[in-house]
Amino acid sequence: MLNLNAAISEGSVEPATDQSGGILWKVLIFDKFGQDIISSIMRVNDLRENGVTVHMLLSQDRSALPDVPAVYFVEPTADNVKKMCEDFQRGLYDSYYVNFCSTIPRPIMEQLATTTIANETSDLVNQVYDQYLNFVCTNADVFSLSQEEVFVNLNNPSAAETLIDETVDRTVNALFSVVVTMGVIPIIRCPRGNAAEMIANKLDSKLRDHVMNSRTNLFSESSSNLQRPVLILLDRNMDLTPMLSHSWTYQSLIHDVLEMKLNRITVDADERINQTRKSYDIENKDFFWNKNASSPFPQVAEDIDIELNKYKKDAAEITRMSGVSSLEDVGQLDLSSNTKTLKSAITALPELTARKATLDMHMNVATALLNKIKDRQLDTFFQIEENITRQNKGLLLEVLRDEEKKDPEDKMRLFLIYYLSTSEEVPQEDMDAYEKALEAAGCDLSPLKYIKRVRQLMRMTSMISSPTVGQGSGFSQNDLFRGFSSIGNRLTDRLKEGGLGGGFENILSGVKNLLPVRKELVISKIVGDIMSPPQNEPSKADDYLYFDPKMSRNSRSARQHKAAFQEAIVFVVGGGNYVEYQNLQEIATVRIEAHND
Repeated sequence: MLNLNAAISEGSVEPATDQSGGILWKVLIFDKFGQDIISSIMRVNDLRENGVTVHMLLSQDRSALPDVPAVYFVEPTADNVKKMCEDFQRGLYDSYYVNFCSTIPRPIMEQLATTTIANETSDLVNQVYDQYLNFVCTNADVFSLSQEEVFVNLNNPSAAETLIDETVDRTVNALFSVVVTMGVIPIIRCPRGNAAEMIANKLDSKLRDHVMNSRTNLFSESSSNLQRPVLILLDRNMDLTPMLSHSWTYQSLIHDVLEMKLNRITVDADERINQTRKSYDIENKDFFWNKNASSPFPQVAEDIDIELNKYKKDAAEITRMSGVSSLEDVGQLDLSSNTKTLKSAITALPELTARKATLDMHMNVATALLNKIKDRQLDTFFQIEENITRQNKGLLLEVLRDEEKKDPEDKMRLFLIYYLSTSEEVPQEDMDAYEKALEAAGCDLSPLKYIKRVRQLMRMTSMISSPTVGQGSGFSQNDLFRGFSSIGNRLTDRLKEGGLGGGFENILSGVKNLLPVRKELVISKIVGDIMSPPQNEPSKADDYLYFDPKMSRNSRSARQHKAAFQEAIVFVVGGGNYVEYQNLQEIATVRIEAHND
């Protein structure tokens, strides 16, 4: 799209060129959704490398740049088309390349055509494209449809039918774009009933209609592609526990207790450590994030210590080779009498500087996390939730009544997890005591009322398996969090000493006691049973529906439900989370290793 929709070779980053062979500079105009899609994977430098010199919102007042072409990336709405046509009429740019995020409805296309013809500006519009990009990717393995209130719209008993249909249709259109981007038509599996089946049926029909009736095939499948992926659509109500649980992995913690959206982490101001509100962008080349995003927080602290020591060692080596006292002086050296060794030191300086900035960022984030963990006593909540089915009434009431645990939401989350995980009905006398404690803690009981209905109607407890301790865990519940407070205090003190200079020495005592137990979540069990179906035993996916858009609706195979798959796309209607994503990645890694062995 940024190359004006010209074909480019895979892996190439060469921008479009003008007639003289120079870079064809252009303006990028997007709406809010288009901005979200682009900002999640590209930064300003990336846009500049692709020839984009200015990027602005369609809704902004913009000055004319009459000699520059403009690339528009917007949703196909009547309001957006109206604003674009106003730009055409005002002659803001030299030429216009219009790209819609999703399929253009016929009325919108007619509005664009009619208005440009009436304004005599149609000849300025060089291209109009459906990009099929109405979804957001935060990394290579994760996508979101970026739709708000989907769970509420689909589960609210008072929701209007038109709202439900609109939500389902938007989801189907976005999933169609995901499939188009992949370039291969998947098999679709989903449970019976609820929104997942509605979406699967409509998506199957949309794909089937495209294969049979479209003049332009959007899928470039080769004959050698014998193994197609499976698209697994699941309802959020299958397991609400992971949406409520307090996680202990780096990415999940950041998303839960800090503010993270579209790969931007925002840390609130904190007067205790003289911290102002700051935002940090996670980039594709962030080596620390790529390695530690799914790691338990104690391992992250340990790895920061390792990377710090490595940085110090490399910095000391460069200053020794250069004969200067600090890295800042390396760039000021006289290059006229440089030796080969000195040149290599100067060459290594940019990489070392970038590494320092990355580690500084993650240390600031780690400090903010530790402060939040201590303020909300998240270690206690995580510890209890890891063994939630073993907890008794006395301990739960003690936690709910504990005035030092000040956040009502944490207490409500803990109790909801207990209520969803227990296989027996909670006696009414006990429930009254729990509700009284929750109300006294300032909790809104509306979520509990909803979960009561969910439990009653869907019998969710049959889907929830108790956590199982992995082999060789080597710790008990009592010593799981031994030494946490001292670790937090020392980490914060070190970071306050001034970024990298403080180091993480002596803070790792007892950290490994904080590692969570290994368990297989409901979603991972279902995905595992679909990808590698048990041949002679019951499976959680036995009654799941099977759709193949490339086959006749009447063609059914007795063994099709037992077909195995090598690749899966998992989509949860109503919202997924990083806990389940990381659990799926862990299970996939284990299966790959087992297959290789």
